[in-house]
Amino acid sequence: MSASKLPAISLPPEITEAILILLPAKSLGRFKSVSKTWNSLISDPKFIKKNLHHHLQTPTKLILLSDRNSPLYSLDTNQLLPYLNINNNDNDIPAAVKEVSFGFKEVLGSCNGLVLAKDNNDTIFLINPTTLERSEVPLPPFLLPDDIDLFVSYGFGYDSSTDDYKVVSLTIWYLRKEYEPYSMDTYVSVYSLRNNSWNKLPDSSHFLGLHADSPIVINQSVHWFNDFSTIVSFSFTTEEFSECRLQFLDLFKNRLVQFYDLVDIGGKLGVLLCVRGGGGFEMWIMEDFGSNTWTRVCFHEFKDLRDCVKPVCLVEGSNRDIILDVKGDVLVFNIDDGRCRKVRIEGGPAGGFTVLGTYAESLESPKRILTPP
Repeated sequence: MSASKLPAISLPPEITEAILILLPAKSLGRFKSVSKTWNSLISDPKFIKKNLHHHLQTPTKLILLSDRNSPLYSLDTNQLLPYLNINNNDNDIPAAVKEVSFGFKEVLGSCNGLVLAKDNNDTIFLINPTTLERSEVPLPPFLLPDDIDLFVSYGFGYDSSTDDYKVVSLTIWYLRKEYEPYSMDTYVSVYSLRNNSWNKLPDSSHFLGLHADSPIVINQSVHWFNDFSTIVSFSFTTEEFSECRLQFLDLFKNRLVQFYDLVDIGGKLGVLLCVRGGGGFEMWIMEDFGSNTWTRVCFHEFKDLRDCVKPVCLVEGSNRDIILDVKGDVLVFNIDDGRCRKVRIEGGPAGGFTVLGTYAESLESPKRILTPP
């Protein structure tokens, strides 16, 4: 019997679903056109959750890059791993980037394949870079006094107890008063994507001197660094604040230490510091969340604040190689031998990139989430 006359094989629906769940989101998006049955299955919220859960076990990190001319590019970190496993003396690692067909100026957070971002008009929206679905998120409903300096910090994450994605907003108003020339009030509100509404929480007293422009989200909580040697956390589940004192800072009693950033290192919280007087940059990684047990990583090549070191994420498949953003270059730093190699970008501009953030591929739909159940 010729190949053209072979009977079509029809798999049971449960077998088809089990196979499709293993595929990456990008491939599943293309397979929607195979048949109405496949389109219905792949679009089903329960299937999307199963696919997301499977791929979160071994997530593929993509880095969003911007150059001076505004186009955005994505870099898949999986392609770096084979070069890291080869013993050679090459100082460059080739990596291809792809131009993405959407634009924004700032990443406010990402979770489960969804990115919270702000465009050039300061409009906040939620987008899935894989499917290109997007939905606008309204601004917090505050009336702004005329005589203020205003700063707003956002955190975006997932609440598994309600199967909801939330945005927390800290609106910090620096008020000028006749008898109190410099005071600060902080207003807290939470946006539920499922309910499509903001909820005002009690004002917070945590944030005097807060580094509010560099939050990270780990373990369903958003974290900020406080000038008083503590990390302030907000839980998306309980919608309450907590504090964790950074005990390792006691080691630097006689040295000037400048806080630099908070970093998500493979799901662990990292604190980036610059030790003045030639100490250079180093990062302290919390091994078990909330335990105050830390591992120290020193970036010996970078001694000056002007180096502008920014850890981005771990290389997927390796817990010993950290991707760094250093003055427009993407580098890979090995924790064990201290070797630092430049990522040679192919398929995009030669250099001058800014790392906007990271995300993972998924089929999560902001339009579906914004529709009440």
